[in-house]
Amino acid sequence: MKKILIILVAFVLLAASIGAQSIDSISKASTSNYYTKTSLTGEDLWKALETYQLSVSVATVNPDGSPNAAVVIPGVTKDRQHLFFGLAPNQTGINMKERKLIVVTATGYIAPKGDQKMTYSGARIIAEYVSDPAVQKKLVEQNKDKKASDSTIFLKIVKVLPIG
Repeated sequence: MKKILIILVAFVLLAASIGAQSIDSISKASTSNYYTKTSLTGEDLWKALETYQLSVSVATVNPDGSPNAAVVIPGVTKDRQHLFFGLAPNQTGINMKERKLIVVTATGYIAPKGDQKMTYSGARIIAEYVSDPAVQKKLVEQNKDKKASDSTIFLKIVKVLPIG
């Protein structure tokens, strides 16, 4: 009985910590934004992603609480409201589905010319796993010409932040 009670308490604490994640709490490593002038938003960001001008990584959390980072090549849906991924079965995909909120970092830079300093560009994108099968199916249909399939992972773009 004691073991069951301990397991139940641990499960409740784990569920509460996952539920406590918020859009504003998962990307707080930088309390100042140093690259707001060169950060990308809107169509500039989507075009840069579609033309592979940015290096993109995804940060998730493993079941044991350790960090997981993966370099990815995302697609951008036609409606510009979602990112999508054709990942092989791996821990990053599992984490996206189980943790719901994901941070996608897209970074690029412009090499210095003369006395000019190197300029960083890109964005941090807070995204949420799309778990509704009807929405997934609709997104696959709308983006088949962009190589979306039934195994594609879709993330709803929740918030776009400056690169850092």
